[in-house]
Amino acid sequence: MNTDTMKYGMIAAMAGLAGCGDLQGVGSQNIPATINEKETVVTNANGTITRTKRSQREIKDADGNVIGHETSVYSETLPADGSAAQDKSEIKDTKDKTAGPEEPPEKATAKAANDSFLSLKFGETPAGADKAEDVPGESALKMFKFTPEKKLNGFDDYYAFVSPKTRKLVKVCACAKEEVPHDSFGRRHYLVEALERRYGTTARLASWVRPLYVLDIAPGRGVSICLADASNDYETVITAWDDDAARLAASELRELRDEAYRKALENRTKAVNEAQGAF
Repeated sequence: MNTDTMKYGMIAAMAGLAGCGDLQGVGSQNIPATINEKETVVTNANGTITRTKRSQREIKDADGNVIGHETSVYSETLPADGSAAQDKSEIKDTKDKTAGPEEPPEKATAKAANDSFLSLKFGETPAGADKAEDVPGESALKMFKFTPEKKLNGFDDYYAFVSPKTRKLVKVCACAKEEVPHDSFGRRHYLVEALERRYGTTARLASWVRPLYVLDIAPGRGVSICLADASNDYETVITAWDDDAARLAASELRELRDEAYRKALENRTKAVNEAQGAF
C-alpha cells in the first residue's frame, strides 16, 4: 500500500468516526435550510451583555431527502450601552502593521528566560568579540574561542559566533574531540536530559543517520546536540542559536558590503580624476 492510499484511508476512517458520512453524496446543490433559530440575551454580573444565536439547519439532496443536520452557535459580549455593536468595518485598527506580529506574553516570557547558553546571552556583545575572525563558509558571522564560566565534562573547545559589525551573539558551540559516552543501563543520554531540564522542553530526534537531537527552547531560538560523528574534527557538538540575531548578522553583512562598494567607487572616481589631471 502506497503513502497516498494510506493517507486517503486514514481520512476516510476519521470522517466516518466523526459522523461525516459519504463525502461524495453532498454536492454543491445541497444547500442547508434553516429550520430553527433562537437568540438569547443575558446581562452579566459586571454589566456586560452576552448575546448568543443558535441556528439549526437540515441538508437535503437533489431529490429533497434529508441527508444531514448541522448546528451553529454565535456568541458575543458587549458593553451594557451596546456601543460595541457597531459595524466591525467602522472599528479602526490602531495596530502598527509595520511592527510585525506581536508575541503572546507567555512566549515573550519563555524567550527571556532562555536567553543564554553557557552563560553567554544572545543579542549581546560578549567579552572577546573584538577578536573575532572570519568563519569559512559563513560570511555573515565572525568567530572566536572562549572559556565558559563552567566547563562541560569531556568537551575540549568552545566557540562563539557574532554578527560582523556590532558583534552581537548569534550562535554558540561546545565541541568534544572524543564521543561523550552514554550512561549505563541503556538510559537516555545524560546530555539530552540535562538540556531538557535546563530549558524546560523536550528534545526530538532530527536525523535517522546520526544521533542528532533538536530542542526548541524559545520562539526563534533552538539547541541541537549531535552525540557522535558530528564533524571531521569533533565527535560530539552542542550548538545553540538565535534566529533574530542571525537576521541581524545578515543585515549587517549587507550594510558592510554596501559600504565597501561605495568606498571602492569613491576610490576609483578619485583615481580617474587624478589620472585625468595628469594627462
